[in-house]
Amino acid sequence: MSTRYSVENVNFSRVGSPWRYVGAGFVALMVGVNVMPVLFNVFAGAFSAEFGWTRAELSTALAIFTAVDGLSMLAVGALVDRWGIKSTAWMAVAFGGGLMAMSFVPPQLVWLYALCAIMGLGAGVVSPTIYSIVINAWFEGRRGLALGIVNVGLGLCGTLMPFVLSLLSERFGWRSAVQMVGALAMILPFINVAFLLRMPQHWEQERKAALSRGKFAGDSLLDLAKTKHLWLVSSSILFVSAGTYGLLSQVVPIVVDKGMTRAVALTALSTISLSSVVSRMMVGALLDRLFAPFVAAFIFVLTGAGVLLITYMDAGWEVYVAAALIGVGLGAEADVAAYVLSRYVPKASYGRAFGLVMFLYAQGGGLGVLVLGRAYAMLGSYTLALYLIVGLVSLSAISIVILGPYKYGVDKSERC
Repeated sequence: MSTRYSVENVNFSRVGSPWRYVGAGFVALMVGVNVMPVLFNVFAGAFSAEFGWTRAELSTALAIFTAVDGLSMLAVGALVDRWGIKSTAWMAVAFGGGLMAMSFVPPQLVWLYALCAIMGLGAGVVSPTIYSIVINAWFEGRRGLALGIVNVGLGLCGTLMPFVLSLLSERFGWRSAVQMVGALAMILPFINVAFLLRMPQHWEQERKAALSRGKFAGDSLLDLAKTKHLWLVSSSILFVSAGTYGLLSQVVPIVVDKGMTRAVALTALSTISLSSVVSRMMVGALLDRLFAPFVAAFIFVLTGAGVLLITYMDAGWEVYVAAALIGVGLGAEADVAAYVLSRYVPKASYGRAFGLVMFLYAQGGGLGVLVLGRAYAMLGSYTLALYLIVGLVSLSAISIVILGPYKYGVDKSERC
């Protein structure tokens, strides 16, 4: 029987409440990975005016970041499982430092692409991945709620950052705005990873014992890949990520192309993120009480409805309803991935398995960004790509709903 590392059997007088890790993740993710799609939405016009870069070229840059981000999240799971939390601290410097360096980018696209790749390498510690690994190790009965609270910080990043970047840009210029946000995006996660986040003592003992034998603790990814659960979760998150993240990168131009003002478009972008904040809290709580795959399938269907509405909208109120529905899915996919996977793989293997799922999540996002950007470049319209997104989100709902009963229940006892 696997050892339980839940809040119920933690010596609080010695280690402090694990809720401090939830709070630390909440704060750090407010300047987390969602800064990147917001940055490319808010400053797309400035980049085009100053450097002459097209929408397709900027979409390629964001797709490069997203693809490398996936490798970073895959690496985070392996590094934590093998070497511990502190081994990932350098990633905060890569992301935040790369973001600050964007203020000095020359007009050659190759430099923009290189910086996006560097930031992608560090994105694993400014995404929910590392906090999900820690929360999964410490929490049991309230795991969904803890994951939801952490991801609210990421949602607030998308909600507030469009206005923060716009205000800073108006006052200091876009270069200074990027430098200030980049500094925060480097300092906060570095402090968390280097000095605050910890795994339970028993987990560390098991990890070090396996390391002394030159192995990882728990089942290998190859063994986990022989079951349907890892692949169904992975494919579901891949499909929904291609839809939500790809759409998020193009919301402002999609709305503007419908004949609406840039102010309406920015408000729609923030509405998506605000909806994701509410969704993260509600879904996190529901995951602890209801069968998680059914919850996930329902919210993915709502997301598909939002994409259909934004495809046919012709009035301002429809923009905000569509944005709210899309935000439901955007707010839930990371929570769903983190929680659902924990019910189908053992804790000792969770870091690597979740790293793989988030790697595919990032690749799906990068694919979605690239497809929407190229669809516009080739067809002069996003309509066909939006239909594709509806299809992908539908496949995601189907994949998650056929997972079957939990393999690891709340009491960590294995089920047949």
